[in-house]
Amino acid sequence: MPNQHAFSLPWIRNEQPFKLLDKAEENAISANETQQLVLDLLWAVNSPSLLRVAENQGFDSPVRMLHQRDIQTADLVDFMAKGSTRSLGQYFERLISFWLHKIRQVDVLYESFVIRERKRTIGEIDFIFIDEQSRMTHWEVAVKFYLFSSDTYGLGSHYLGPNAVDTLDRKLERLLHHQLPRSEKLFPDVEVREPYVKGRIFYPLLQPDRSPVHSSLSDSHLVGSWVRHADAGMLLRSAGRQLDTVAYRVLDKPHWLAEVFSYQGNETMMSSREFSAFAAHHFSESQRCLLVAQLDFDGEGYHESGRFFIVPNDWPVTT
Repeated sequence: MPNQHAFSLPWIRNEQPFKLLDKAEENAISANETQQLVLDLLWAVNSPSLLRVAENQGFDSPVRMLHQRDIQTADLVDFMAKGSTRSLGQYFERLISFWLHKIRQVDVLYESFVIRERKRTIGEIDFIFIDEQSRMTHWEVAVKFYLFSSDTYGLGSHYLGPNAVDTLDRKLERLLHHQLPRSEKLFPDVEVREPYVKGRIFYPLLQPDRSPVHSSLSDSHLVGSWVRHADAGMLLRSAGRQLDTVAYRVLDKPHWLAEVFSYQGNETMMSSREFSAFAAHHFSESQRCLLVAQLDFDGEGYHESGRFFIVPNDWPVTT
């Protein structure tokens, strides 16, 4: 029986309570997976822009607002199944493709347009489309997660990717000075060139000072926390008196987007003690950072109250 509980998150726009979907709409995948697709699509469209240069794409824009009622779930499931979604970036790009084709119904002229020079691939253009104002528009889309550090570790940026190879400054350089200008010669009729970038910045749990703030970050960008494994106990203790009502879920790609909620506990949720043991075992065998959602029980269900990375004690490894 569909769950009738309603919930409220800033990037979700629906006038009716969110409902689990019936079997006819699931198209051979589980209700939870279908629900995840819908929530991730809402997040991909309605969440704040990561970058100041693209703040007009934020969830307060009346033109680009996405409502749950506008999503045909069977179409979404079918569309996502027909494209490559192996990586987080491909998954996000496929969600944006669905939004442009099926919901905004704009005329997409080129998508994943491969640029070749002397039989060698030198780049790709994500989207060129005619927007609602009849403007030819070039978008480069990305979803990015960076950890702020007061120490650059010789990487030239205070905003480091979990694997420390990618940085915010490196991405901005490539996006603004290489990817977007590619359409200038190939498609001179393009009127609008925009980066469409969503994501989250994670700040040190044990370092409240967030300076220097990057001038390209949107004032409304989503935030989280990060902590080294040796200090993870501080994060667990920060739940304080709520320890008995707090649960944790490790998030796997590509589902790093939408906030987590659950009306019933499941096997992917862990108590504080279980999560502490899980993290200890993980870092005894792996140097992979863990992205974790902290969930609070409010009497009706579990709702995400925080998101954080736990990184290895020697992060970032720069050699």
